Amino acid sequence: MNRKVGYIGFGNMGGGYHYETATRDDIPFTPIAVYDINPEVRKTAESRGLAVFDNIDDFLASKLFDFVVVATPNQYHCKYVCAALEAGYDVMCEKPVAMNVPELEKMIETSKRVGKLFTVHHNRRWDRDYIMLKQVIESGKIGKIHSIENRVHEKDESGQMFGWRMFADHGGGEFGDWGIHVLDQTLDLIREPVKSVTASIIPLNSHDEIDDYAKILITFESGLTAQVEASTCAPFPLPKWVAYGNRGAVKINKIYDDTGVVRYMNKYHFETENTTVYPDEKVSTRPFEKLIVDEWAEDKLPYAPVEQDWADLYKNVGDALDGTGELAVTPESVLRCFKVFEAALISSKEKRSVQL
Repeated sequence: MNRKVGYIGFGNMGGGYHYETATRDDIPFTPIAVYDINPEVRKTAESRGLAVFDNIDDFLASKLFDFVVVATPNQYHCKYVCAALEAGYDVMCEKPVAMNVPELEKMIETSKRVGKLFTVHHNRRWDRDYIMLKQVIESGKIGKIHSIENRVHEKDESGQMFGWRMFADHGGGEFGDWGIHVLDQTLDLIREPVKSVTASIIPLNSHDEIDDYAKILITFESGLTAQVEASTCAPFPLPKWVAYGNRGAVKINKIYDDTGVVRYMNKYHFETENTTVYPDEKVSTRPFEKLIVDEWAEDKLPYAPVEQDWADLYKNVGDALDGTGELAVTPESVLRCFKVFEAALISSKEKRSVQL
């Protein structure tokens, strides 16, 4: 079934990515209407043949559409998501979804109460590099994962945020802009409970109100650790992904990359050895099983062709609305991610680890 889309906010994301995606022939969504407070943006929408509104109540009452995309600055997300849900629309919201956890919980409660779909635009779950990493882990070649690094290093940028992202009251900052994506990827990959979060979220060249660098260390219940990093200035960028297992490791150098390398124990065996020990001040021997690596090997990635298409998120939402598929970016997964996001902010501000 084709859904008709109304946009609340039609700037860079709403009028750019979201509009362009919905105009694709293979995407079951069609742009119909726009609400925006900016007259110039409304002119742009009108020139594309869309119905235009400068009043949110009139927009929501129009019933010209059945699906709403909220793409405003972050501080308005909760207000407009809840209003659209209450008016009877299914809703997709841009990220970061809220200014705090209570706002997100209010959106989720509203969606459940009115029985409408609510999701968030975490499209980076369909990044090529992320899909490649999952292929490696699922292959089992590097064994049991114990440590993961996931980062975005913008090599030749100035180390400064831009536009409304420069201001805290708009929900700006690199951690919210890019960091939330790498955080969502990491938590989608590792589904076990988070035990603690330790973070440093600071300005490099932006003013002190907002961050343009973030490093987050997450410890999971099993002891597995993940490091998430986002920087607007990295003259020597580190790899996008590094994952270590007990039988090898994988490295993917760049975001959206279609290459990488896996180094793993191709052949190995175990031998029983005896070693000298000193229990109770007596000399004796004790056997132990020793891992012997007979051959290391390296594979180039990808293991299988990987097509990156962020519009797969829209296809997934369409399937969920039609009842032919399960929603990928569920409200529950978004809330889990946002609780870690908020814990990282607290950790950085108070200079301590936060237990979850």
